[in-house]
Parts: sequence; structure tokens; C-alpha cells
Amino acid sequence: MTRLVNTFSYSHSRGGLFRDCPRRYWFVRYGAWGGWERSADPSTREIYRLSKLSNRYLWTGHHVHDRVERLVAKVVEKKPLPPEEEERSALLATLRSEFAASKKDRSGKASLRKGFFGLLEHEGRDFAISDTDWKPLVDRAQEALGGFYRSWVLPEISGLPGEAILDRDAELRTALLDVDGFEVPVHMKIDLAYRASDGTVRVLDWKTGRPGSAGEHESQLALYAWYYSRERGVPLESIRLGPVYLATRPERPEIGQIDPKRVAAVLEETVGTVREILSCIDDPVLGVARKERFPVTMRPFTCRDCPFRSLCLDRPR
Repeated sequence: MTRLVNTFSYSHSRGGLFRDCPRRYWFVRYGAWGGWERSADPSTREIYRLSKLSNRYLWTGHHVHDRVERLVAKVVEKKPLPPEEEERSALLATLRSEFAASKKDRSGKASLRKGFFGLLEHEGRDFAISDTDWKPLVDRAQEALGGFYRSWVLPEISGLPGEAILDRDAELRTALLDVDGFEVPVHMKIDLAYRASDGTVRVLDWKTGRPGSAGEHESQLALYAWYYSRERGVPLESIRLGPVYLATRPERPEIGQIDPKRVAAVLEETVGTVREILSCIDDPVLGVARKERFPVTMRPFTCRDCPFRSLCLDRPR
């Protein structure tokens, strides 16, 4: 059997993880590697288990994205959408099932079977939240899913031919970025991109939370613009980007043209982050990296939700 190699690659989220805390980046990208194998040592298996845990916000957001992607697929295939209430009920059933499974496995001794799932909040200690705190999250997830039915996007893509849909979160997209002569694969999962009737390419990002500060998602969207310009040959002036806040204002178009200077600035920032990460890695091709070369970021907010706190010996417990 061919041995998997942990060759270096990059994504916007990985860059954010490294900037938040290089040590946590090491746990996720290197410390957990191989933890799925039966021959893995207990420490590696525990790091891998912890790396597979999801917090409540990522968990609910993932399932909303998943169901919206399926609804978009039906639109592309010109099939009728199931009733909104049916979709909301199906989402609730999935969340309840996974919640129960995670709570059952909260001891941390459950087998790392295929499809292993766990919630960080069920690890206990400072991660636990009250039972009453779960309901608002589930309610918001259902509202976000329902928001797709009321969004400005649905009627727009419903009238387009199937070939106008360029991406719908179904495949991982990759472009190569040269960093000091090293070709770095930059991975992206684009929620939805399509060629509108006016000829522009619209690149959208589903958001299930509340709107943040202006420009909060600009760097991520700028990388998407770079991808479409470089890999698909779409001129930057023809690209329109923006978030769609499904739970709060789905009917409100918030897309616009991006400044080419902003794309260039984001690429420069990305190269700088990649360069910094590579400076910590012993061998980016073979995936060799030592924990001690990745410093710990000691910030209460960063450490509070980190699943690796108990394994991070450079910080007080």
C-alpha cells in the first residue's frame, strides 16, 4: 500500500489557524498525522482524535452548507426543491443524531472508527456549555437553511442554464502559488460561483452567523478572485464577490467588484504567511516538522477554545 505523505499545502483557513497560534497549527497539520492508523502511538492517536472534534459553530455551519449545496444541485438539475419545512426537519434530525452520538462518546475512549465525530463542548472541563445554550444555535441553523429559500440568489440561479454554474462547494479547487521558488498548492472550497446573465462571474460565500465588520471576509474572497482570474481566465473587472448572510438578511445582495490592488495585497500577505510557516517546517515535501519550532500564542481567547490545551506543555493548565 502506498504510504501517504504529508506534503505542504495552504488554504485561507490554515493561514488563519497559524496566525492564531503556530502550535495549534502543528497539532492539526503535523501532530495528528497518522493518528488514524492502528499502529499509531497513543499520543498521536489522541492528537488525531482531538483534531477531529468540531465546535458548535463549525458543526451547525457545516450542516447548513451541506444541505444548501444539495439544494443548489437540484436547482442546477432543474428538479423541484423539497418544501422548506421538510429540509428544516431533516437538518434538525441530523443535528440531534450527531449530538447524541457525541455525548455518548464523551469519555474520549471511543474507537476512532470511520466517520468518527465529536463535539468539543462534550469534552467537559471549560469547554462545556449549558443545555439552554444549544437551542439558539440549532434555531439559527434552521433559520439559515430557510434563508436559502428566501435569498436573492435562488431566483437568480433558477433561471440560468446548468453550465452557467461554475462551482457549488462540491469540489476542492487548487491553484499553485510560487513562494521563493517553491510551488505551493493553495486549496479553496468555493460555496457558489456562476456566470450571471449580465456576463459577470458572481462568487458567493454562505454565512450562517451574524454579519461582522466591513471587509471581514475580503481576504478569503480575494483569493477566490485570484483563482478565477488565474485558473479560469476571468478578468478581475468581471468578477463580483460577496457574502450571503442566510440567517439574517438573505434577501439583500451584498456583492461588488474587488480592487485588483486588494487582490495583489492579499497575495502578498499570503506569500508572507506561507513563508513564515515554511520557516518552521523541517521538510515541507516529506512532512517533517518538530513541535518545538512552532511557538505557542498565549492569548485567553485563543486558548479558551483550543482542544489541545491539555497537551500544550508550554502554557499553564
